[in-house]
Amino acid sequence: MKVVDSLKPEKSIRSRSVTIRANSFYRAALIYLSLPVIIFFIGYLKVWWALLFSAGIAGAVLLAMRDYGKKTPDIALDPSEKKIEIKASCLIFLIIAIPLFLYWGGVGEFGNCSADHRVRYAILNDLVEYKWPVVYDFSTQQNPAVAASLGSGSAAFAYYFVFWMIPALFGKLFGLLVARIVLLIWTGIGLFLIFAGASLLYKRASRALFLFLILFAGFDVIPYVINLITKTDTTWEGWNSHLFIHGNFFQIMNVFNQSIPGWLITILLLLAKDGRSIGLLGGLMFCYSPWATIGILPMCICKLIITSRTEENGEKKLRMKPLLKNTFTPVNIIPPVIVLIVFGLLYTANPNATGDDGFIWKFYDTPFGLILDYVKYVVFEFGIWLLLIYKRHRKDPMLWTAVGTLLVLPIYKISVANDFIMRGSMAPAFLIGLYSVMFVTDNFEMCRDNKLELKKALAGRAVLLIMCVAAYVPVNYVLFNALISYQMHFTDEVNYEDEIHKIGSFGNIIEEEELEVVQKQFFVEDYENTTFFKYLAK
Repeated sequence: MKVVDSLKPEKSIRSRSVTIRANSFYRAALIYLSLPVIIFFIGYLKVWWALLFSAGIAGAVLLAMRDYGKKTPDIALDPSEKKIEIKASCLIFLIIAIPLFLYWGGVGEFGNCSADHRVRYAILNDLVEYKWPVVYDFSTQQNPAVAASLGSGSAAFAYYFVFWMIPALFGKLFGLLVARIVLLIWTGIGLFLIFAGASLLYKRASRALFLFLILFAGFDVIPYVINLITKTDTTWEGWNSHLFIHGNFFQIMNVFNQSIPGWLITILLLLAKDGRSIGLLGGLMFCYSPWATIGILPMCICKLIITSRTEENGEKKLRMKPLLKNTFTPVNIIPPVIVLIVFGLLYTANPNATGDDGFIWKFYDTPFGLILDYVKYVVFEFGIWLLLIYKRHRKDPMLWTAVGTLLVLPIYKISVANDFIMRGSMAPAFLIGLYSVMFVTDNFEMCRDNKLELKKALAGRAVLLIMCVAAYVPVNYVLFNALISYQMHFTDEVNYEDEIHKIGSFGNIIEEEELEVVQKQFFVEDYENTTFFKYLAK
């Protein structure tokens, strides 16, 4: 990353730009993703395990950086040679827009938040206030009903909380408020890296690209209106009882801890020049979201295969030797083994976290209801977008792998909210969204040309209209959150404290009705006898 100054000193600052090269972006993204993991190892594990696993991840990251920086014979096709320039005006826009969207999304709990932030706030609070590993003594519960229900004893905290490690570290030094501010900044850095990576794939930076990426979603407004007309229970995003994918802004509102690293890893996968570091990317995904790892695995395999093909007589063919050479590398083997041991044991320490599960037909009364929901899921969540980008990307194996993954994921349901598809779809849905946003941005830029012929002008405006339909729901969320956030801080209409602090801390749950969720999803009782806490944790 370097700043390119204007050649003429009399030019204004607006003529300056920042040049971002793919190689620099790749390094920055890997550091961003791996640093919280290493902090987790150091803070949570016994010293020898911490040193061993930290060295394994750090070594794999350094090897991946070295491999990505090597020149390939065909420089024109080398992804590491890509670069973009971000103009000063675009940087100023991002410096304003990124914190605003994150504030409206509830990151850091400074503005209006979704119900999920009751646990988000408690997670950061407890990582700051408690010694690592976090263990709760039930005697600290001050709500009599909660204390009576839990009784005596203790429980350990288990969840995929790696994203909070750096803010929590600052919080231990400077307090919870600083931790919340750092969380906002850390998330903002991740969102900027996502924009930079998307711009590298798009081959130029654009404010429109950023806005369309934030507001990208399925066509939720159509089934939502249909449900209103038919008097069916519905919400903007939850119009399909069991099968639905959340739009990008809604994911920021609810699962920024999974979506920000998940999107960034998807971009790194798309920019990968070979398959020698695919295992590292998949391993890092597992640290942040075990469900998202399921969805990205087919894409990782696809990338490994297509980058292992060699050209013979003008055709690319897959040969076993290059495939094995790319597959069995230290960077592909060591990180997945480490994270499966550490995080696999941590996640499975609480066997009750997932709740309801089973094949999807188990949750429907009739086959017709299942078929109807599945068709709506395919059409409105990604099918319309697929039709729009088909011509441009029809020969891209990564696209069809993503589509195939989205078609298969609904076969099984895990948890009441179906995290298996909501989070499992994160990477493949983001890939389709990224391709779609590039297509929409092209049409937006085309429509700015006043000399455009009528046919192309109408086609471009039609695409923008389609984007407006898809963006109806996320724009409503943005406006709603902005309004409620204003009322929180400048009027007495909304009590901020009551809304956010219904849990407060898992070690001192304020509202009794929150106990069941906390106990089921975050508590590991009898933790001393689990493999993770018995052998790995401090």
